[in-house]
Amino acid sequence: MGILDRLFGGRFTMPPPEETNLSASAIMKELRPGPPDPAQKKALETFALALLAVVPEKEGARLVRRIMRRYAMGDDACSAFTDGLLDGSKAQKLEHLVLMSLDWKGFDGFEYQVPYLVSANQLKEPYVYVRNGASSMPEVLDEFDRWLVRFGKRYLHLDSGGENYDGFIVDADRVEETIELASRAGIKVSLENF
Repeated sequence: MGILDRLFGGRFTMPPPEETNLSASAIMKELRPGPPDPAQKKALETFALALLAVVPEKEGARLVRRIMRRYAMGDDACSAFTDGLLDGSKAQKLEHLVLMSLDWKGFDGFEYQVPYLVSANQLKEPYVYVRNGASSMPEVLDEFDRWLVRFGKRYLHLDSGGENYDGFIVDADRVEETIELASRAGIKVSLENF
């Protein structure tokens, strides 16, 4: 330390920070955004309940509580929804998979998750994924959507703001209703890829 002290001619420690007279709760109030919009909160809860209607009631209620807790803690609606379903050990169970999330080259993840997503949505025929080297993830998801049309279902893409391809299955006659519910909740959902 003596060599560095002589080279740079001074102290290597910073003076202690000035003390603040704010309490920890006052600091947390400043860091958190204002209270969530009640209309958006209700729309998010309605959207989550509509999407989780395919899972058992107890599991669906648990996941909705998890989403709403994240939203109440200051996450935006989309983050609360995706993180509530995907993050951590208490996320959605694989046998009740509702929201699928894949990275741009997640072909193995797609092959693994799709059978669970299909069976969670009460489709009896399994989806057979055949990987051809030239296709991209959006092309694979479009092919999956075309397969779902035969059963009166559609695959909706969710714009989570990240690099992942997030999406879920809905009944074909509920596509517009689901997109409207999502937009009221502040979540971008579309049949087209983002």
